[in-house]
Amino acid sequence: MNFLETQTSEDYFQQKRFRMDMTKYVYQSVFARDMVVKMNYGSSFDIVQLKKVTVHYTSKYMLAEPKNILLPSVALQLVTGQTPHVTRASQSVAAFKLKKSQVLGCAVTLRKEMMNRFMTQCVHVLLPRIKDFSSLPVSSLQPSVHFGIEQMLFFPTLEKHVDIFEPLEGCSVHVQTSAKTPAEMLLLCSGLKLPTSIEDKHIA
Repeated sequence: MNFLETQTSEDYFQQKRFRMDMTKYVYQSVFARDMVVKMNYGSSFDIVQLKKVTVHYTSKYMLAEPKNILLPSVALQLVTGQTPHVTRASQSVAAFKLKKSQVLGCAVTLRKEMMNRFMTQCVHVLLPRIKDFSSLPVSSLQPSVHFGIEQMLFFPTLEKHVDIFEPLEGCSVHVQTSAKTPAEMLLLCSGLKLPTSIEDKHIA
């Protein structure tokens, strides 16, 4: 298989007969019903849910040479199935020799089906590959979870093309939810099999 024939994340899971909608299935069939009972919601619209997932890649090499954004952009598109956008500096920072509008990296914001597919991949493939991984911290300050993927080659769609994607570093993943309390956040992550732990000791 050459570079142009590289599998997308969807191709990979279809060939493995992996449930692409597993996150959505678990949420609708198990988690939502369980939350109505545990949290005493007045309506199904009050149930906490995933809002969006942002995957971001940045590297110091892009600051020196903007064209270096091409390879990580291709990688993000292959693993998410969505075309990334370029992220730029919002202002100049003299201390870092950073100029306004300078290329910092690339990012993808996933919602709905694309988000569910990516989260399924994270929970069942990527996180188990992270060495010494235990859990993700949950803070009382914001209803979100973020973590890093140490190497882009952890993604099944890229690992067979080491010669192409080996130069790439890791990426960061930010999971935004509608949770209003840390308790809701913990329950949502637990229901989706996303391992988390309490970051602030005063959270009950």
